[in-house]
Amino acid sequence: MFRRFATVLVFVAAAWFGAAQRGAAQTSFLTPLKTQWDSTRTLVTGIASQVPEDKYDFKPTPEVRSFREQLTHLVGENYRYMAMAAGEQSPVEMSKIDSLKGRDEILKALADSYEYGAKVWTTMDDKKAVEMVAGFGGRQQMRWGSILLNIVDNMDHYGNLVVYLRLNGIVPGRTAAQQQQRQQQQQQK
Repeated sequence: MFRRFATVLVFVAAAWFGAAQRGAAQTSFLTPLKTQWDSTRTLVTGIASQVPEDKYDFKPTPEVRSFREQLTHLVGENYRYMAMAAGEQSPVEMSKIDSLKGRDEILKALADSYEYGAKVWTTMDDKKAVEMVAGFGGRQQMRWGSILLNIVDNMDHYGNLVVYLRLNGIVPGRTAAQQQQRQQQQQQK
């Protein structure tokens, strides 16, 4: 987990410093982190809404989570990480998240978990972002570290979900859009 955190931290720092060197108006070191968080939110909610109800129980192998379980896990992680960043307890009990069953119910819970994260973002500024709060195991960490971990965790699971779609013959929306754009460009030549 620390290795992934460190890797993403390097990428965020490089993006921020690169933009700053090019003269881009950076008002906060949080700017590229927020951009990535918004992008991750769009990717995850998009792929979750793409899968029909009858594929929600799909598991590539018996040992791994189903598509449904991946999404409920993400709902819980979004609340947990963003609550850490806020310095508060998760506003939703895990037992409630684990009881989610229907596709529409899960999609709403996923959207709600991201809305909670958006609310946490509205309170974040540079000064607050570097304050120390309790993280996993009670270890102290900066608030923004929890947000970064949330992004890393979401992208790990997004990668899993892409494989689930592909194994069911579904082209992920992001890929389909890119393919369509390439076809249009080729037709214009």
